[in-house]
Amino acid sequence: MTDLEVKVKEHFELRNLTGQTVVVALSGGVDSVVLLDVLSRLVVSLDLKVEAAHVNHHMHSKSDEWANFCSSLCADYSIPLRIFKAQVPKRSSLGIEGAARQARFDALLSHDSSIILLAHHQDDQIETFFLQALRGSGVDGLSGMLAVRKDHRTHKTIFRPMLGVKREEIVAYAKYRGLSWVEDPSNSDRFFSRNYLRKETLPQLSARFPFYEESILNVVKNLGDVSDVLKEVAAQDIDLLRSSCGGIDIDGMNNMSEVRAINMFRELFRARGLAVPGRSWMTEVLRQCKNAQISATVSVDKKNISIKRYRNHVYLVEKNEEVIKGWSRGWDNEMLIDLPGNLGHLEFKQVVGAGIPARFVANYALTIQLGAGNKRFSLAHNRPRRELRKIWQTHGIPPWLRSNIPVVFTGSDALFVGGLGISGHCRVQKDELGISIIWRSNV
Repeated sequence: MTDLEVKVKEHFELRNLTGQTVVVALSGGVDSVVLLDVLSRLVVSLDLKVEAAHVNHHMHSKSDEWANFCSSLCADYSIPLRIFKAQVPKRSSLGIEGAARQARFDALLSHDSSIILLAHHQDDQIETFFLQALRGSGVDGLSGMLAVRKDHRTHKTIFRPMLGVKREEIVAYAKYRGLSWVEDPSNSDRFFSRNYLRKETLPQLSARFPFYEESILNVVKNLGDVSDVLKEVAAQDIDLLRSSCGGIDIDGMNNMSEVRAINMFRELFRARGLAVPGRSWMTEVLRQCKNAQISATVSVDKKNISIKRYRNHVYLVEKNEEVIKGWSRGWDNEMLIDLPGNLGHLEFKQVVGAGIPARFVANYALTIQLGAGNKRFSLAHNRPRRELRKIWQTHGIPPWLRSNIPVVFTGSDALFVGGLGISGHCRVQKDELGISIIWRSNV
């Protein structure tokens, strides 16, 4: 077993990723070809099922040739390959490199496998550090790529098993194994920032500071430790100040330093899998939220994100989550009802002594609707029925959240409301048969 195989094997074992189905992001370049070859030789010892995925951007005249190369290579290994076609926008705030990278990443995350393997190595990590520094990035950016991380939206694992390996080791392995790979001419084009850094800047730095790589990797590690601590502090602050509706208490936020409040907001964005805005935008958000009257509604927009203040709390809202209009359907004794968007599902189950009385279900047609604020609901058996919109207002539930709350009703009466439960006016008796309803939200 070669040194490279040993290193990859140890990384899998260290992170308890053995016995899994994994998919290699296969570009056809030397790095991903080597990773595929190494894994093909570790299949038995790591108890892996290996698949591959290639993303064709159609950005080069040889794009189809590279896709065919990957198909032929995987056929030789008897490894299943899935080819994705991705469209890269000509104009993007990310630049052509960033837009292509995002399109590639989105395609890979659509693969069925829950573990995506990327062939990034130590040299990529160092280049990333310098690029992030030149962009004025904070601790997160400067701490580089993680060997293992979870994608917030898909909950898939992103694993870079060669992140601690030098590129020269990878090339040496490829030559030793007699492997073939494709060369993308754009990798030599100094127009692209990463290539300029790789071909021009870093060789000069190496000539003056022969051991700079070790120093930079140590900086990356130290910054990674700092980033972890900042995230822990932010998570604790969020837990302390977050309301049941997901808002952050403004009085508590006002008692923080600006730097700590910004750190907390950054974690709110990261936890939703969203790009973290810059400091100036964050500072403006804090200023408006702190200075507005309690009765005012503040909304600070950025692309598809809004920061809103409602009463004494501030919320991070994705615009495509604000309102889902017009969704309604009847219930026909299904055990599971999927809700639109990212709202999850409703579970229905027969129980004794809980839920909606079965007689209601037998005698009346039930309808499920989002944000049915005109329906009447009772918070307890000894409480009067009131319109839901008034109850939501009393409970301080923001208007944009009300529109996405599932309500099960018959006529003008709400029997179940997400977040509130079963109406007090229709609860079952102790030994009576009932239908329990549970809202499993994805948010």
